[in-house]
Amino acid sequence: MNPSAQQGSQLGPLNPGDVVSAALRLYKDRFKTFFQLAVLATLWLVAGIVGLGLAIAILAGIGAGVGGDVGAIIGGLLGLLVGFAPLLYGSAKYYALSSVIGRLSFQDLINQPETSLDAQRQVAPRLGQFLLLGFLLLLAYMASYLVGTLVAFIAGGSVGFLTAGILTALINQTVGSIMGVFLGFLLGLGILLIALIWVASRLFIAEVVLAIEPQQDAGGSMTRSWELTQTAIVRIQIVFLATFLIQLPLLSVTNYIPSILLELLPADGVVYGITFALSLILSLFGSMVVLPLWQAVKGVLYYDLRSRREGLDLALRHGNPES
Repeated sequence: MNPSAQQGSQLGPLNPGDVVSAALRLYKDRFKTFFQLAVLATLWLVAGIVGLGLAIAILAGIGAGVGGDVGAIIGGLLGLLVGFAPLLYGSAKYYALSSVIGRLSFQDLINQPETSLDAQRQVAPRLGQFLLLGFLLLLAYMASYLVGTLVAFIAGGSVGFLTAGILTALINQTVGSIMGVFLGFLLGLGILLIALIWVASRLFIAEVVLAIEPQQDAGGSMTRSWELTQTAIVRIQIVFLATFLIQLPLLSVTNYIPSILLELLPADGVVYGITFALSLILSLFGSMVVLPLWQAVKGVLYYDLRSRREGLDLALRHGNPES
């Protein structure tokens, strides 16, 4: 039994710093297992994307041979439809395997540690639910963005118009217009960000819920996440910010700096091609390293939220996951 599991039964409700510290400890103690899961999840996602690309390329090539440009277009569209199958399957596997890390973290904290294979066996039959959950979350984020944008536009536009009118009357039209646009934009952006942060926080642990609670389906996992995070928005954002700052140095090297270099290079030539390939490899590696940390954070946060709302008898409430 690892140190994290030994301490799990002693933990009560955690502050944001404790959540991040516990996740880091789990990440360190089980790095090999977590990283292997992250690599496997990423490979499934990449395989799905490659499958989509191959389906489009092959059917477009066949269509071009049969019917020229028109055949290529039709073949490409058919390839897009056919290629969605491996893409969806790869995405579902990515989502499910990622959530296994959160499940393992939670099981360690309640002193019921699982092996990676045991956890995967528990999650595997629910692959379709993970795919559905990903789709529902995408719809939820799109809806929140559209509604947030509409409210931001109305509120920002109203305040901007009112500010411009007042300052134009008091000072002059130039100052009124500039300040009206600035304040309207600032207010609208603030409203949109708050709306997105609020929805993302309420649904932050949905896939971990699906991986841990056997009675939940995709919709139920979203509802459960919404319920558990009801009074924890600020705490979740502090945890999110702390985790982001921890991973920032690594992502700067693997993602941000290579992206900046690509923007500075001419978009043709051998140097650009080599830089692009290295950037892609570094980006995938960085994602595989930080993915376990985020999932460990979600597992610990799920533990913390249940501790606060349901007490510390989590093992009894949760039941034996192998039953």
